Amino acid sequence: MTESRFAGARILIVEDHDDLAEALAINLTHAGHDVERVRDGREALLAVRARMPDLILLDLNLPRMDGFSVLDRLRGEGMWMPVLILSARGASADKVEGFRLGADDDVTKPFSVGELLGRVCALLRRAAATRAAEAALAQMPPEGTAVPSAPADVIGYSDEELVARFGLTLRQAAVARLLARGLTNPEIASALSISRFTARNHAEQVLAKIGVVSRGRVAAALRAAYDADQHSAA
Repeated sequence: MTESRFAGARILIVEDHDDLAEALAINLTHAGHDVERVRDGREALLAVRARMPDLILLDLNLPRMDGFSVLDRLRGEGMWMPVLILSARGASADKVEGFRLGADDDVTKPFSVGELLGRVCALLRRAAATRAAEAALAQMPPEGTAVPSAPADVIGYSDEELVARFGLTLRQAAVARLLARGLTNPEIASALSISRFTARNHAEQVLAKIGVVSRGRVAAALRAAYDADQHSAA
């Protein structure tokens, strides 16, 4: 599979160093991509909301809003386009934090053009496969029975309360209910008609926002939080 197979993608470069950003833009444009460049985190959020890119190259050390904050906001708003972090930080903790927040890949500066283009191609290939899987799921006939919500005595919160209490999206609230019932990622994907990749990403975000380290603790954590809220309100 060649890189030209995935040419024509909309790529947003979020980088405040002009020389590097210009070099990236030239090489990506030469590879056939539609490139946009912004210089800080707030501009990045505005650019994504105005015109959804197929892929983002995201620096971490940005003015006004750092790359971690940008990534957290994007994923919190349900935007799951591939994000490749461009980092001058070599610490493993920074890489772990980036992946925890939903990054898809990480490359440490300085890097070669060939390496970057290869990673971009790989991420676009993966995204294309995900879209194909989601399209296939959308064309499947509906299941004979709908998946019911978790009983009130398991979670307690309504979907709107989950959103307000834990900063979830409505889709993540639905995922939280299914996690509380013990469903796997493939089962969640089938229940919500989304790809397994999307189900995994949402599940990871739910765990992070609820503050648990394993799926098996979701139901207990939600119930404990609900009971504590009820006690405080009494």
